[in-house]
Amino acid sequence: MKPEKKPRVQRSGTRGGGHLFRKSRYFGLSRRVKLFYNNSMSRTAKQIVYGFLYLCVLFGIVALIYFLFLKPAPTCFDNVQNQGEEGIDCGGPCAKICTPADIQPIAVIGDVMAFATSPNHVTFLARVTNANSDFAARSFDYRFDLSDAMGDVIQSFSGQSFIYAGEVKYILLPNEEVTSSVSGVAFTAMNPEWAKSSDFGPAPQFVFQNIAAGAASPSAIGISGTVTNEDASAFDKVAIVAVFKNAAGVPVGASQTELDNVAANETYDFRVTYPATRNVDFAATEVAAYGMRR
Repeated sequence: MKPEKKPRVQRSGTRGGGHLFRKSRYFGLSRRVKLFYNNSMSRTAKQIVYGFLYLCVLFGIVALIYFLFLKPAPTCFDNVQNQGEEGIDCGGPCAKICTPADIQPIAVIGDVMAFATSPNHVTFLARVTNANSDFAARSFDYRFDLSDAMGDVIQSFSGQSFIYAGEVKYILLPNEEVTSSVSGVAFTAMNPEWAKSSDFGPAPQFVFQNIAAGAASPSAIGISGTVTNEDASAFDKVAIVAVFKNAAGVPVGASQTELDNVAANETYDFRVTYPATRNVDFAATEVAAYGMRR
């Protein structure tokens, strides 16, 4: 006979069964916490990714609309180097040329002169230079500022001119009416429209002949002669400036006349007059011609 097996008796409160029950409950709770944590992180990550993709798509749509319909076309005045410009808003398709940083401004040589031509009328004269050998000023603005004894500006006169590369020229503003006593006068050149000398061309060649200066009448002095345009270009207008000086070479008066439609290789008569003044050395009279190329 086989020996009879004794039934196994469970014992409550012992380390065996109670410990296993608590352990399995702990692991189940831990697993649920981890699953909740992982699921929560997964949803958050997806929300972040979806949000980022949505923003990218939205930004792409807005950018596409801007570049296709809203972005302004490039110009020569938008302060941006674009459309094949050589610099910011210069060169390439722009009329304004790019100038070097060390370009020299148009400067005054010597004193600015003021000559009383009649009661309350004054003629102003400035001698200016463009020291740049590679750049001419197609145009520039200028201003004569009149000041009183305290140095305060009381009146101003403005104009516009041009100057070739390396040129020295007179700027004359004749017979302007002044409203009060003038103690000083200053000249300012500004806003030059620079052009390459190779594009603008050299200073034209005008040759004076048969010059005669002296008294033109009891109340006027003058200078006359002929001027020949030895340049290959024709000029719509040529200004002839005469500066009358004393024996020391100091200007005591100035005036000008203009010739229209000056053809190449042609000779023209001219005469410039000025109110009679004392201490004039007619042999020291200086005459110059200025014409802007077409």
